[in-house]
Amino acid sequence: MLPPGLASQILYDFLDWKTAQKSYENFLKICYLTKVPAISLEEFETTFYGVLKENHHRKLNFRILAKIDNLKLCILPDVLAGKSIEKSYVDMSETFGSENIDFLDFNFWFYRFYNKSYDLDYDRSLDPEPLEFLNLPMIIHHKIIDNLDVKNRFIARKVSKSLRDVIDSRKIDYSFIALAFYDILTRFKLNDSIFYYSENPIIMNPADPSAEVINILDKNFQEMALKDLENVLKSSKNVEVLEVIFDGSTSENQFELFLKVLESTKFDVDEIYIQEARNGEAMKILSFFKPGKLNFIYLESISRNGNADDLVKLDQFKMAKSVDIEKYGSLHHSLINRFFRFNEFELRLENIKREDVIFVRNALEKLPNNREWAFHSDNFDRIEVEYAIDQSKVIDHYDHELGIYYKTKVPNSEYFISFYVDVKWDSLTMKRHK
Repeated sequence: MLPPGLASQILYDFLDWKTAQKSYENFLKICYLTKVPAISLEEFETTFYGVLKENHHRKLNFRILAKIDNLKLCILPDVLAGKSIEKSYVDMSETFGSENIDFLDFNFWFYRFYNKSYDLDYDRSLDPEPLEFLNLPMIIHHKIIDNLDVKNRFIARKVSKSLRDVIDSRKIDYSFIALAFYDILTRFKLNDSIFYYSENPIIMNPADPSAEVINILDKNFQEMALKDLENVLKSSKNVEVLEVIFDGSTSENQFELFLKVLESTKFDVDEIYIQEARNGEAMKILSFFKPGKLNFIYLESISRNGNADDLVKLDQFKMAKSVDIEKYGSLHHSLINRFFRFNEFELRLENIKREDVIFVRNALEKLPNNREWAFHSDNFDRIEVEYAIDQSKVIDHYDHELGIYYKTKVPNSEYFISFYVDVKWDSLTMKRHK
């Protein structure tokens, strides 16, 4: 007869890249310590590959596999390997789903094994009723919660509804939240912790190697990700930097569900970066944030066809301090003066003519010294641009097969104005800089 929990142990070992032989070695150690009767390697291998086949066809019930009687064979090897309780819980949550694991039971058995008590059939009802965390005064709850990092707040709120309510009542500030929605995964970065939601394990190389990566596997990963996101945002007070990416592989329905999350939450953002898949998505996202709180706005459109003219109508734009829409879409030249109050901006203009270059040049020359502006265009006449440059102010110039460059000095200033034509990409950049 196979011991209870063997299927859980096999699946847990496999997703940790252990072979059948290595998993069997784990099993023999468990048998030796707990006096569970061992089975032969041949019988174990048959079970091992049978479990993997069932998992491949989605026949396993992860809620049943995550019951504490089945998880004991997973917890004990983690203890023997010297794994911390936090790491063990996160790893098991990635395999079986944190919503299926009772953290209090998990905590009890982890520390029991840690103290070298290996009786798998121990009856917990013989123990006195323990003083639970929720029996402590609320002021103690708040002090503990306030000292949890992002990852542990995220994990702790899944332990129970009461603990979740305590955590959600303590609104916090985030330095960075990044949300990326793709077809096969959803990625959240909360400060220094990265959460990947997907149906199957995906090997990812985060841009920040110091970040702690947590994988959450579920066939309904998109719904789970949005629910977790909603919970995080509900407890957010202020976010220094918010980044939102829709890469085009996600459905319009997924975007609408994300908007409902924003509608049900309320928090302030200092800087926002948005990459939209469909024209108009960025405008809808911006509309949820309080005008005057957003200091910097960065917009990018995958197709570079965003309607920049619509942006200038938003109060969020009118009350910001800096904007960058160079990769979003082209702005009509008649709206240039709407940007002149910003300390910094980058934008792309459509259909640049000689008089537009002169207008931009004059505007750049008259800027206060603490401002830096940049104009880009893909629709211009090279000769018209060169005729518009005041040759008497040129202090540097080159013309070769890669590009054409002019640098002029701003009178009575430490600043310069550069005009650069990229021949390869047929693009023009005009900017003021030191």
